[in-house]
Amino acid sequence: MDNFKGFTEQTNDFLVGIKFNNNKEWFNANKLMYTENVHKPIVALANEVYEKMHEYKKNFNEKPKISRINRDIRFSNNKSPYKISKWFFLRGDGSPHIRYEKPTYFFEMSGDWWRYGLFYAPTPTGMEKYRNKISVDLPAFERLVNKYDRNKKFELYGEMYKRIFNKDLSNKINNWANRKEIELIHYEDYGNLDFYNSELVNIIYNSFKELYPLYEYLNTIGWWNEWKYRKQFRS
Repeated sequence: MDNFKGFTEQTNDFLVGIKFNNNKEWFNANKLMYTENVHKPIVALANEVYEKMHEYKKNFNEKPKISRINRDIRFSNNKSPYKISKWFFLRGDGSPHIRYEKPTYFFEMSGDWWRYGLFYAPTPTGMEKYRNKISVDLPAFERLVNKYDRNKKFELYGEMYKRIFNKDLSNKINNWANRKEIELIHYEDYGNLDFYNSELVNIIYNSFKELYPLYEYLNTIGWWNEWKYRKQFRS
């Protein structure tokens, strides 16, 4: 497996090019640029970040998922054949949770930006469990999110519900609780030279470690609800 040496200017050239030339002719003419400057380096980056995360937490053993360049256009009105961004996901422990009920680390790059962070986008039932857990131990959740609110490195995203979850909670807590999904994201542009350096591995890894308390909190929601259910019927 090749070591990650950093991305190149041609990485950005390809991502800009595919955005404005999303057709088979252009892609075939630039396929080597894609393979050598986009696909191979992101695979190397994903694998090295994964190895570090696995060393940090031994139960973090689900291998990274790398996006494909081809879009599935069978049921889409958009018939552009190729994706205009490239990403990898890390989902952690490979436990039997439903895939989309688990928090997910990610790194993604497009022609305009590169970004990384954590997202949590379960079913509405999963988000209800998330809000229930907040209500049961509000001080613990406040301590958790205060860290990220003060840090300012990651920005909170995610579509908001129209109805406020709990009017008795502070605006800060409702900003977290009243969302359909949770996304903590750090954006960069291509003026940041870290993108072209092997040190990007450690930058992403250390950022994922910063997000680990939130990852762990979200990852245990399914187990927390199961424990609460069993306790209810044992008492």
